[in-house]
Amino acid sequence: MFKKLLLTSIILFASLGFSKVADAHVTLNPDQSEPGSYDKYDVRVPVEKDANTNKVELNVPDGVNVANVQPVDGWKHKLDKDSDGNIKKITWSAEGKGIGPDEFTEFPIVVANPEDEGTFKWKAIQSYDNGEKVKWTNEDEDSDTPAPATEVKKGVEDESSNGGFGTTALWIVSIVAIILSLIALFKKPSSKS
Repeated sequence: MFKKLLLTSIILFASLGFSKVADAHVTLNPDQSEPGSYDKYDVRVPVEKDANTNKVELNVPDGVNVANVQPVDGWKHKLDKDSDGNIKKITWSAEGKGIGPDEFTEFPIVVANPEDEGTFKWKAIQSYDNGEKVKWTNEDEDSDTPAPATEVKKGVEDESSNGGFGTTALWIVSIVAIILSLIALFKKPSSKS
């Protein structure tokens, strides 16, 4: 019995090691994209405090065009546009309690990437229901409050499709490992003659 429990624990922890842990900062996913493409980005907002996030502000970097914003249940959004009609800032406000401690929400947007390669910083402000604000605006990616960034470069699709071990594959491996662990745990020992 001890061997089965040990085997189950090892397999379970190994499978969990393959799954990506959610980033603890406001991020845009994917963080790399092709020049000139229209891509769906998810603005991932985790809560790191013992308060609810009730507002998220995202500034669109120069050179990038937001084409669409997907509505998110429990949130309303406001778009600030320049004189040419380009979206320059998106503000999501909770209609209820917002995002609770140890939770996260993703706000999908569709972006028209520029033709030129480069790294683009999306400055964000996360507001909590206790009045605190976290400004995810630091240009230094190693800081405690880095601005979310996307890199536009050629060959991103080729890199992810040629030998990359994608998220779906990791989930499949994790599920298979858990199923095999459960089978090993509950399998009746064969009787020896």
